[in-house]
Amino acid sequence: MRALRAVWSEADLALLKHLMWLAEPGQVNFRGVVHLFPHRTWQSIKKRCACIRDLARRKARKQRMAVQRAAGMVESGESDKPGEPDSPTSVMALPPAGRLHPALVWVPPTPCEIGPMNLGT
Repeated sequence: MRALRAVWSEADLALLKHLMWLAEPGQVNFRGVVHLFPHRTWQSIKKRCACIRDLARRKARKQRMAVQRAAGMVESGESDKPGEPDSPTSVMALPPAGRLHPALVWVPPTPCEIGPMNLGT
């Protein structure tokens, strides 16, 4: 069974982020700052610092990937156009409302294909 999730107040998180910003990366003295956080151990402070650091890394990586994707689309001349589908039957994007896909041709139906209309009377 997993341990219960530790609940940190916004003030505690702000103080911890400030301490991480002041210290060199990976050089926070967890045993030295334990007096700032009542009812916390140095191990829980260390774990929360690792969580904050990992979240910041994930956000930065996600932002870098979005910038790279946007730069790749601009370089290749694609602004909002999707690429070619993997197979002829896969749909990349739906056509605008009321229009058929360019590969389809509209053939008007005949009355025998539709059948008689039943109006419920």
